Order: sequence, then C-alpha cells, then structure tokens
Amino acid sequence: MDDVDRGIMGHLRKNARMTFVDIGKELSVSDATVYNRVRRLIDMGVIKRFTIEVDEAAMGKGTRGFILVNVKPGAVKEVSEQLAEIGRVSEVHEVHGSKDLIVKVGAKNLDSLRSVIQKVRGIPDVVGTEFIPVFKTWKS
Repeated sequence: MDDVDRGIMGHLRKNARMTFVDIGKELSVSDATVYNRVRRLIDMGVIKRFTIEVDEAAMGKGTRGFILVNVKPGAVKEVSEQLAEIGRVSEVHEVHGSKDLIVKVGAKNLDSLRSVIQKVRGIPDVVGTEFIPVFKTWKS
C-alpha cells in the first residue's frame, strides 16, 4: 500500500458514498486510478465491505450498552453464534481477560433492553453477565 491507497481508504472511511471522481480530485489522480486501486484493495482483502452509519435512536435502538459475558469452558463459539441471532445484538466480540465475550446491544427503551439481557442470561452455557450502559458515544 502506498500514499494513494491510504488516501483512498481515508476518504472511504469518512464517506463510503464519495465518488471515485471526487476522491481522484482530492488525491490528484484519475477516477480510473481510484477505481482500479479500490478493486485491487478489495481483491487483496484490505477492503472487506462498504457500509453505512445508522442513527441508532431513529432505528429504535436509542438505549445502548455492552453486556460482558462469561461462558462455560469450551462454549465460546456456540454461545457467540446464539448471541449473534438475537435481534437487538449488533456486535459480538471474543476477548481475553476476566470476561469471555463483549456484546453490543441496543433497544428502544430500558424494558426492551432488559428483555435482551434476559435472553442472553437464558443461554444455557452463559454463567455470568454484567451490563454497562452507554450514556454518550464520542466516536463510533
């Protein structure tokens, strides 16, 4: 990767809808160069997907937080797959430390959030949970 690739990546991180023409103008290269570089970055696996940023509150997930989860030994994969199927779960991360998993959740209100936490606690191999509410997101 060179400075042009890094520049393309920087612009796409800020705004994945930015046109190749506009990126090219910003970097003083042609839109064809940007197109070819993006295709190459995709083929190399550097760019995995293009996505959007969603207003969680507008989507009915204004109440957010993280559930720290401990599971029975050897059950991380199975529990992670079950967590990923819960509708209000947006991310599941395996971690190393005093907890096994960190789960990002969102719901429209505290009652909905409580039901999500109860679903997580109801998974057979889950042995403990702790909830950390999000008051404000500074960077996503």
